[in-house]
Amino acid sequence: MNPLRRSTLATRALGGATWACAAVALLLVLARDDAPVPRTDLLVTLGLAVVAAAGWALAWRTAPVVESASGREPEAAPPGRLPLPKRDLGTVAGFLLFLLTPFSMLQLSLGPGDGGLFSGLLALFLVVVTVNAAAMARRRTSQAPTLRKLRVLAEDAAHGEVYAVRVRAGEPVRLRFSERGDKPGTVDVSYWHWIVLRDGTHEIRLSAPREDLARAAVRLGGQDGWLCLPKRWKLIDEELPAAFVADSGEAVPGLVAPEDVRTYLTRDLHPTAADRAARRVPSTAKFRAPVHLPMLGGACLAALLVLPVLLVGEDVPAPLAWLLCLLATASAMAGAVRGVGLGATRAILGDVSWTEQDDTDPSIA
Repeated sequence: MNPLRRSTLATRALGGATWACAAVALLLVLARDDAPVPRTDLLVTLGLAVVAAAGWALAWRTAPVVESASGREPEAAPPGRLPLPKRDLGTVAGFLLFLLTPFSMLQLSLGPGDGGLFSGLLALFLVVVTVNAAAMARRRTSQAPTLRKLRVLAEDAAHGEVYAVRVRAGEPVRLRFSERGDKPGTVDVSYWHWIVLRDGTHEIRLSAPREDLARAAVRLGGQDGWLCLPKRWKLIDEELPAAFVADSGEAVPGLVAPEDVRTYLTRDLHPTAADRAARRVPSTAKFRAPVHLPMLGGACLAALLVLPVLLVGEDVPAPLAWLLCLLATASAMAGAVRGVGLGATRAILGDVSWTEQDDTDPSIA
């Protein structure tokens, strides 16, 4: 199991430099399509990206390990200022680079000029695919509904009253849920993650992004604190916003099922302490070997594949240039898909000891 490591100035700077160099290289292909060969601008930028990536991995390796937060005396009231989840700009930037790669490789394969009708049709096809992929990704990853709910909770706390109960943070849980697939004879599997909060023998499931839950399990596991719920809960549909605020002052916001907390929503209205502010669980370093090594490996292989095009340009036969750029695109995108798929799952499972559970749709049990 790999320990979670704290985010430091070095990890943030070198990680940002890695993606910035990659973005500059892709944009240079599009912006300077008539630049002479050899493309020293691209070669230098790609070289800097490799150096930054190596430094990023080293900075992550030497960053401090995330440890449990120090306990304090129990707080008499919930805090009046609750934090909202941090926006994951890194994921957005990575997705944009993923979408930009095919366009850059197409332009590189064409060399100077517009490439004719076929290239125009191919570019149009890429635009349509990109727009649809972006729309689908936005629907699946958008945190807007959750943020809107959590803002209600934060506003209620700031106005002086929330429903709240004292609980103890327990273990993180990973549920594997099986249901009928879209195609006949198939089964779809989805995963749900939460951290268990206990009020005596009663358990409350606080769900949040799995990365946030892993951090919370390390920092807040075994600690007591307040579970805060909105005063205006009757005006919120389905899952309710909640925030567990440990006595250490760190908080993890998320959602809870109404049936888990219904008993508290009629009796446990508490005034909040206007002079107290909860803070997010400290960020961890973004570099994750199972996630980023496949990405960086695919990108490096892609750079090697297009090296002849960067060095001699139009002297490379057109069919060979097309083939090299096609293989480079496949390499870069396959590495990215592997990293955010299997790699991300391996990284999450390696962060903490999840309590594994299995459940099946009653219709196929």
